[in-house]
Amino acid sequence: MRVMKVQGKGHATMEPDMVILAFDVESTAKEYEESVRDLNTRADDLRESMAASGLDKARLKTTSFNVRVETEYKNRQYVFAGYKATHKMQIEVPMDKALLNKVLRHVAQGHNGAQINLTFSVNDKDALRRMVLIHAVQIARENAETLAEAAGVKLGKLMQMDYGWTEVRIFEGEACMIAEGTEDMSAYDADIDPEDVAAEDSVTLVFEITE
Repeated sequence: MRVMKVQGKGHATMEPDMVILAFDVESTAKEYEESVRDLNTRADDLRESMAASGLDKARLKTTSFNVRVETEYKNRQYVFAGYKATHKMQIEVPMDKALLNKVLRHVAQGHNGAQINLTFSVNDKDALRRMVLIHAVQIARENAETLAEAAGVKLGKLMQMDYGWTEVRIFEGEACMIAEGTEDMSAYDADIDPEDVAAEDSVTLVFEITE
């Protein structure tokens, strides 16, 4: 029995309906206790900024917490320079430009110097994955039909469908800002219009070939 094996690469996009705000909070001091105490104060300020924006501050979660020794190079050797404490936190909010700008303004007012990373995503990633796989199968079948016509043969029944174990690749838009206090807080009204979230994956179909 003759067969034809074809691959189809599917693509799909969805408009982002959520944004993940990730914050890098840092504090450096000569004493360990001082660096951690200052870091905790900064983290609390950040939580209060969420509350002032109308968000539930309990949704601001820790993704990483670290305290390390800092050194500097002097007289041909590394010497102790203090402690650097880092607290990474993130929160998911709806993709609403007015709400996003409100959050950025409050963060800038209450927590100068925080680095803010924004990732634009979708809540229903399963729907996006389904769209990708449906498109991949459609493309594979179209490829098989085109090849069969060019070769002067006919496609028979579908014999096999192969799909890898890897996750559907999803590409999310990103942006980065530094929260520095300023008298004109309208400077944080970012005119952000993110691209659609894109995804892609491949499937392989095996068809029987008939005369």
